[in-house]
Amino acid sequence: MNNDEIRKLNFKGWPLSDDYLVEIGRVSVLWASLESLLNLCIGKLVGFNDLNDPKPFILINHSPFPQRLDVLSTLCEQLQRNQPNLSGYKKVVARLKSAQKHRNIYAHNCSALNPDTGKVQMATGSARGTLKVDVKVVDVADIRRASIEISEAQNELYRLVLGVDYGPAWKRVNARH
Repeated sequence: MNNDEIRKLNFKGWPLSDDYLVEIGRVSVLWASLESLLNLCIGKLVGFNDLNDPKPFILINHSPFPQRLDVLSTLCEQLQRNQPNLSGYKKVVARLKSAQKHRNIYAHNCSALNPDTGKVQMATGSARGTLKVDVKVVDVADIRRASIEISEAQNELYRLVLGVDYGPAWKRVNARH
């Protein structure tokens, strides 16, 4: 199929209703933005100030998120004597971990419409030491809560490393409407 044929396909409601898919997509886009900012902040803290310098990208980009958080923590711990703005790094790292936890719920678990109830359900499972499985109903508000968590964590990272406080993006968007 060519692009025109694909554009004409009706994907409405597949594989979930569009309101769920929009929110899951929002979580994904916000997460990518937060990860990019984290990489930029680590690069800045180690002394790379040129955004076109590929070295921090090469060193950081393929590291797992928890490892990047460890790098951020260690850099902040070491640099805070000369950069007191970094003294609140533990709170920001905790917020980033919480945002990751919320993101992972929707990125790593399967959601589907239960035809008997008409509600979206998510199957979750863990096999770390013991088997844990669950099926829970997911509301659009639950997914939006994850987006808010990611947005607020990103803003805290901006404030910590770059000294800029934009406030939560979701509040700015709602103020325009």
